[in-house]
Amino acid sequence: FPSVPRSSGSHKDGKHWVVGRTLEEATERARTLAGDAKFTLEQDEDVLDTWFSSGLWPFSIMGWPEKKTPDLEKFYPSSLLETGWDIIFFWVARMVLLGVRLTDQMPFKEVYCHAMIRDAHGRKMSKSLGNVIDPIDVIQGLDLESLHLKLYEGNLDDKEIARAKAGQKKDFPKGIPQCGTDALRFALCAYSGGGRDINLEILRVEGYRKFCNKIFNATKFAMLKLDESFVPEPHAKPTGKESLAERWILHKLNIASEEINKQLAERNFIV
Repeated sequence: FPSVPRSSGSHKDGKHWVVGRTLEEATERARTLAGDAKFTLEQDEDVLDTWFSSGLWPFSIMGWPEKKTPDLEKFYPSSLLETGWDIIFFWVARMVLLGVRLTDQMPFKEVYCHAMIRDAHGRKMSKSLGNVIDPIDVIQGLDLESLHLKLYEGNLDDKEIARAKAGQKKDFPKGIPQCGTDALRFALCAYSGGGRDINLEILRVEGYRKFCNKIFNATKFAMLKLDESFVPEPHAKPTGKESLAERWILHKLNIASEEINKQLAERNFIV
């Protein structure tokens, strides 16, 4: 920042900052900006590259650069990092490099890459296209007019807002229906086995809401068959008095539990 005595230039207005690869380059640009006035070149003390600072995240939140803090000793390194495959180099590689360099340890033991969530047409979500889907809107539901109003919360110009409105009207003519948390989670799990991309269709999420509702109603119906005196067993250990049908159910439950635990350990969520 070229600080000129008795100048109206402010650090906050963003109009008087210069950028240069070297001090000489920055000084030359500042001289052009200041004209004939004498100035003192001040370097911003709060500059930190986004991905560089993100690379420090696994251990900087634990008290680093202190060598031994309770959090570092208990929680670092972590067991698993879950992220998107598109930022493996931008973020994950930097965390590994900085972690090994500054702490002599890998920051995590395993990386699980989830699929990229795109719109129903396979396009990357973009505010200017109007195809960004807020998970809160899927959970709670939102009408078309409110979707339009959210476009004004950003920095889109009038042409981009008009194009985004057209995209929203085409994809969500009646707005986004209320689907609930369970249906959204179920949908993302069901989509996860389809490859590196998820083309998220709201109607499919709404279908899973109806499925979750059927599960709820079936459970409610079963609970009606139990009177008020029913008390669940305090543990799952068989009593030895189970009928043949009950033993068969427990046998199938054990097989399912073993298979589910095996697939979860292998990060296979769509078997």
